[in-house]
Amino acid sequence: MAVTTKWCARAGALGLGFAAACALPGRATDGRASPRWRSLPVEAPAGNLDSTGSYVVSERAQTSFVRPKVVADERVCGGRKKARVAVLIYDPVLKCEGGKRVTEWLNAADPVEYSYVMADVVRQASWGYINYEIAEVIRVDAFPIKVDGFRYTDQTFVEVRKTQEWQPSSSSYRKMLEENGLLERVQRGDLHEVWVWGCGGMHFDEFAMYIPNRYARFGPTDNLWLYRPYDIPPECGRTLWMMGFNYECGPDNMVHSYVHRVESMLALQFGDGIWDCQNRRDAWNVFSRLENDFPGTPSMVGNAHVPPNGQEGYDYNNKRRVLSYADQWLNYPVLTGKPRLIGSDEWGNNQFGYEKWYLEHLPKAPGATKEGYNNWWVYVANTDEDLLEYVAPTAKEMVLPDGWTENAAIGSAPSSR
Repeated sequence: MAVTTKWCARAGALGLGFAAACALPGRATDGRASPRWRSLPVEAPAGNLDSTGSYVVSERAQTSFVRPKVVADERVCGGRKKARVAVLIYDPVLKCEGGKRVTEWLNAADPVEYSYVMADVVRQASWGYINYEIAEVIRVDAFPIKVDGFRYTDQTFVEVRKTQEWQPSSSSYRKMLEENGLLERVQRGDLHEVWVWGCGGMHFDEFAMYIPNRYARFGPTDNLWLYRPYDIPPECGRTLWMMGFNYECGPDNMVHSYVHRVESMLALQFGDGIWDCQNRRDAWNVFSRLENDFPGTPSMVGNAHVPPNGQEGYDYNNKRRVLSYADQWLNYPVLTGKPRLIGSDEWGNNQFGYEKWYLEHLPKAPGATKEGYNNWWVYVANTDEDLLEYVAPTAKEMVLPDGWTENAAIGSAPSSR
């Protein structure tokens, strides 16, 4: 049984079957009607179950799909939304290493600080539409349990770290939620996302998500990586995002993982499950078009691995300059205008800068086309269209903390004369 340490972080703006899970009532409590997707008939998955928990079809282009009618609700795609996040850190004490926690033993990054960086990147890139609130930090004194029941001890983990011959099973998302008391909170709508932090060998994905009635809402796909529910419990009753971050890596990898989440959701919504820039002309496949694939023609924005001027994966420091229509996507769906030359200096010649630049170019206008909302952040982080408004503090004068006394002040205030 995992032992957890919980504390409230600083405030920041930052058993059911398939049909039963999808039929849970809406949670909008601000006068909005229940989101339209909840009225869709339950659609059973087609294709074969793959390792990510997604059902995939063998010939996507030959599989029919009728996208649900898009009706814009300005209260969904406008304003400022709040999403509450639990930060779940697997950081066991290694008794065999003098009682050091894994983060100390590895000289790892601070996952709490990085979580606030992630929240701030999204707030800026979405122009304040998505405000992540780090509602709770849970530091677990154990390794995650895997889907086959295996769990490392501190001794076995340290030993296998030397050989890198890891036990191959993936970690269980269901157990992460159940062991840490998070499932009930997700069901109540108290939590919208869980950001899981760990290190090499813990074997969870860079992101996973459960989306109720996903096969009615979004097109089928032959790409097992676009939808990754793994064993997230369907009884969540709402979309749940579980990001997987590695505290051995820098913040660039963290934001990179989030961009892959973006790619998956937009390929499902706008590409109807097809990511094929060579042959498709939907909004998503145009957005990710590259000059490298169409030499002599301007790029659009690119993808997580290849920027507009890139020539291969992870080509974030390429000084080559190409014409790009990236700026036009800030005016989506109207993309008129001339392209301009773009090189890696645009994002500071590094991965973190590029991934943030990429997120900043996601469309975020009001309204909708027949393809979907013009604010693509709805699909990325307000997937169920039920996030409530973020409300900033409205006190008209400063209110001191509970229990504050003059003696609590550090130093003394200058006297007024």
